[in-house]
Amino acid sequence: MFGHMEDDASNDFISSITPDVMQSLVRSDYFVKLDDLLCPIEDSQLRRMCNGGFELSESVLLTSGFEQTDLADIFGVLRSKGGCCDCEILYNVAESSRLKSEYWHRRAEGLDNPLRHPGE
Repeated sequence: MFGHMEDDASNDFISSITPDVMQSLVRSDYFVKLDDLLCPIEDSQLRRMCNGGFELSESVLLTSGFEQTDLADIFGVLRSKGGCCDCEILYNVAESSRLKSEYWHRRAEGLDNPLRHPGE
């Protein structure tokens, strides 16, 4: 019984901070910087791979001025919007991204699950 009440309180908190967290992320160019890592504009730039976690996001956020103590709230908001790892943030949370465009372009070419985490 208590666990359910705690989950409700946590969900209410995440809902209450979501607009401000999202505005802060957009203002810091977080989605653009993450897209630059996972789907660089230039072919000569190193393309990073999502490992199924938030390692790239954590690095981007910390170098963008967010505090370590902010990360749990930020990732709670991103998870609530379907972003359970770095690539899913660009697929499900960002309004648009090169990574999402590339995914659909490759799907249109007939490739099944063209982009995967290492080891999948």
